[in-house]
Amino acid sequence: MKLLFKFLSYWPLGALQSLGALVGWMMWLAGSKRRRVAVRNVSACFPELTPAQVRRRARRALVAEMQTLTEMPLIWLGSTPRVRKLWVDSIGMQHLDAAIAQGRGVIMLTMHYGSFEGTAIPYSEHQAITGVYKPQKGALEDLSVAGRTRFKGRLVPAIGGQVRQQMIEQLRQGELVYFLPDQDPPEGRGVFAPFFGVQAHTPSLAAKLIREYDAPIVFMFGERLALGRGFRMHVRPPIDDAIYSHDIDTAVTALNANVEACVQQFPDQYWWGYRRFRRRPPGEPPFYTD
Repeated sequence: MKLLFKFLSYWPLGALQSLGALVGWMMWLAGSKRRRVAVRNVSACFPELTPAQVRRRARRALVAEMQTLTEMPLIWLGSTPRVRKLWVDSIGMQHLDAAIAQGRGVIMLTMHYGSFEGTAIPYSEHQAITGVYKPQKGALEDLSVAGRTRFKGRLVPAIGGQVRQQMIEQLRQGELVYFLPDQDPPEGRGVFAPFFGVQAHTPSLAAKLIREYDAPIVFMFGERLALGRGFRMHVRPPIDDAIYSHDIDTAVTALNANVEACVQQFPDQYWWGYRRFRRRPPGEPPFYTD
């Protein structure tokens, strides 16, 4: 795998994205489980779409997800000059700069959307960032750690009960910490809150960090530009102050509303193939029939 990643790291970004598009189309045509999940998610989250529009969005999302994966060799292992050029420009950077200037650390919430590493890793050359990540197996673990820490990035594995305390320690030092809250956490580490009108088991880590340490919050995602032109960083402040509530349910509901607002900008680039609604509130039937 290391040799394959090294080989692919020399490819142009456009070629890697074309490869990802090919893989995504093959998964779509093969009727993969990921295709079925994407169609189910899109149809539930966008009830106003026609069946043809649902299929189109789900297909584009599957392609975008595979492109995120095929871009990784370049982002993780490509030469520094090439990686710098991946981050083309930014919208809303003043919100991140203002948050950093407060000197209380910053909680950056990103998501499985566009290329969340295509901008974050180049940005980490200028600003230290500590992220929570899920350890992988074998060579992929070594590749991901090396790639994500190639500049000033640091990683905290999402295992054990020390993640929140380690994040607080970084915030106390005025650092920027980030993680992806749009996923289904293990039992006991999340609460149910609406996401596009569907109850989703959502991590409570951000809300607990906010309650224990009053750090400013920003939302960030990397828009994938057409024709292999690179990525644009989008930074947004919270849409209201509800996310700062000390009530966990209120804060998590606000968190999901903010993620929705980000996703609505480029919904075809979101990872709709992820089983976001796998866990259900007590008494609800399974969301995915297979």
